[in-house]
Amino acid sequence: MRKNYKNLMILVLIITLLVPIGCARDEEPVPQPQQPEEPRVELPAVEDMILSAESWQEEYPMIYESFIRTARMQDNKVEDTGLGGLMPISYLDKYPEIKVLYEGIGFSKEYYIARGHYYSLEDVINTSRPKPGASCLGCKTADFEKLWVENGQDLFRLDFYETSQKVENAISCYNCHRNEPEGGIQITAPHFAEGVRKLDQEPKPGTMACAQCHVEYYFDGNTGEIVLPWDNGLGVDEIESYFDEIDFADWIHPRTGTPLIKVQHPEFETYTGSVHDRMGVSCADCHMPRVVEEGEEYLSHWAKSPLKTVTESCLDCHGGEPQALIDRTQAIQQEVKDMTGEVGMMLVDLIEGFAELLDQRKLEDEEVIRELRSLHRKAQYRWDFIFVENSTGFHNAAKARETLNRAKEYAQQALDIIAEYQ
Repeated sequence: MRKNYKNLMILVLIITLLVPIGCARDEEPVPQPQQPEEPRVELPAVEDMILSAESWQEEYPMIYESFIRTARMQDNKVEDTGLGGLMPISYLDKYPEIKVLYEGIGFSKEYYIARGHYYSLEDVINTSRPKPGASCLGCKTADFEKLWVENGQDLFRLDFYETSQKVENAISCYNCHRNEPEGGIQITAPHFAEGVRKLDQEPKPGTMACAQCHVEYYFDGNTGEIVLPWDNGLGVDEIESYFDEIDFADWIHPRTGTPLIKVQHPEFETYTGSVHDRMGVSCADCHMPRVVEEGEEYLSHWAKSPLKTVTESCLDCHGGEPQALIDRTQAIQQEVKDMTGEVGMMLVDLIEGFAELLDQRKLEDEEVIRELRSLHRKAQYRWDFIFVENSTGFHNAAKARETLNRAKEYAQQALDIIAEYQ
């Protein structure tokens, strides 16, 4: 119990330091005290946590209704979009080449496009991919902080299925606000509270709310804890160097023997440093804009593509006609999608060509084999970083192009070596 209490006090202190005290900043940042005299965030007792979104329906009907739209995306239509819709859409059907790229890991057997927040708990429970522990609930339920307070570090190793039976809520208001809907953003994800301490600068509140979950992460092999690999920075190369330093791999490709990294959904890492980020635009500014419905203005909680509310999300800054901006955005996304597909097929050729050399014993030079595995790891990591990032490159088109070009270079180097031995 003392261990759990200590962990709770550490989290409360971290969260306290994260809460913004205003938008205005001096030219020279004022150092924040390590132990504020009056904590600005008070973690509710477990029995007092208001975890269900329905609890706020009567007080905030418009916001609640907009939040529930994450169940249907747009007027009950099933949409083939990056955010899914009413019905799950399989990546394996859309991109059959990933069955080769992800061979040896569960994503080659089942991989669905993410649906709205409304389905977060339902989808993680029904996903048949193996789950190492209750840490897999970390970004799927408002109940996770309650579980963390009750179990401390032991939570991460609890059985996923047994623990999920105790969970009642998907993502809800609590994830970003706790019991205070009008009290600003509060960080409830322990892994993000720890990860943000590694950053040089605190993100805007409207970005931190989303970055609690829309990040790259991995599970610590000893504790099962969710860890954000930001020790060296948020860049593609910096995250790769962190994984290399700890000799980490999510799995070994069965045909090439390459230790590979399975990237998750690095929206925050990709967005950081983009044009919009440098201009001070937060994730919520675009994905959850102010809207007017039935004569009432409110902050939409229909977290979705800004192109579904392009007038409110984009035109205040950009001006012009909505369709012109949609066309421009989709052109960028199509370019990135085409580049991603091209690199993906190069990786298929790399894997199949490399595997053939090994199977037929045409390549037995261990130094060359190590070089090919290194190139395979580097190329596939960069391809995956863009493939699984949910904006199809739009969050940071320059970074997406650069990352895919680097992936292409590494893949081509490997293909050139393979050609020498065929």
